[in-house]
Amino acid sequence: MTDVMDVALTPERALDVLLQLEPQLRGVNTDRRAIVGLRAVAATQVELIDVDLGADGVLDPGEADALVVVTTEEVGDDDDVLCLTQLVCVLPDGTEVGISRADDAEDARVWRTDRDAADAAHDLRPRDVAANTARRAFGLPSAVANELSVPELLGRAWLMEVAGEALRRFDAPGGPAEVPVEALRPIARQPLLGGLVAGDGPLPTWEQIRAHAVAGHLELGHLPVAASHAAWLDDAGFAQVLDTTLPTAEDLLEQLRVTAGEQGMAWALAFLLDLGWHGSE
Repeated sequence: MTDVMDVALTPERALDVLLQLEPQLRGVNTDRRAIVGLRAVAATQVELIDVDLGADGVLDPGEADALVVVTTEEVGDDDDVLCLTQLVCVLPDGTEVGISRADDAEDARVWRTDRDAADAAHDLRPRDVAANTARRAFGLPSAVANELSVPELLGRAWLMEVAGEALRRFDAPGGPAEVPVEALRPIARQPLLGGLVAGDGPLPTWEQIRAHAVAGHLELGHLPVAASHAAWLDDAGFAQVLDTTLPTAEDLLEQLRVTAGEQGMAWALAFLLDLGWHGSE
């Protein structure tokens, strides 16, 4: 009988798999995202297996002993942005090993959270939705670099309602016609997020917003929010999913400029600034 410990998937074995995979993935499309399972089948043998990503966004690791994620990220600030191709293996105990390659660099950086200095591994761990999907499949916390704030969420949710109404009116039976601000004012104070935010009360927390979604009550325009996905995510991961799903405030304001003119866009921006719902406040 083979000792279970002999076939356990250790960080060393996981990293060896990544080192074999990494040369094959050079030059892949920078928009590539993939998650596969890794299973130990013998003392010296592992295999890649498919994992099931549901239509609701919930990932079932099945018989996988670890999950391998291929992804790309842009890191840095507006003045110095670096594109990293990331190959990371997430183990159920939270240990992560990875290989990060910057743009077309010859040398890749190999890292592991159980051996490297905390800051070194922390800086290189991918923080996109794909990597966090793998983490949540094992019940691990999401890692998010810049979490969407509640005021920003409300600003985008409000703009979706206003810009949506403006677009509906703009596409009039008699042909496109610029929408006056007066036609949009009635919905400016309508409840948001399926009634969670109304009037001048205190803003909800992300915990409350996610609980609202788990109960099936969260509304964000025409965009669906699966209750099962909200229940499976943690608060940080849920905020990240909404951040990457919702249109940006800039795009929605531009849509308003087209449908309601410069006056309509200026009115909406002033409204949001007055409430503190625009920018990163």
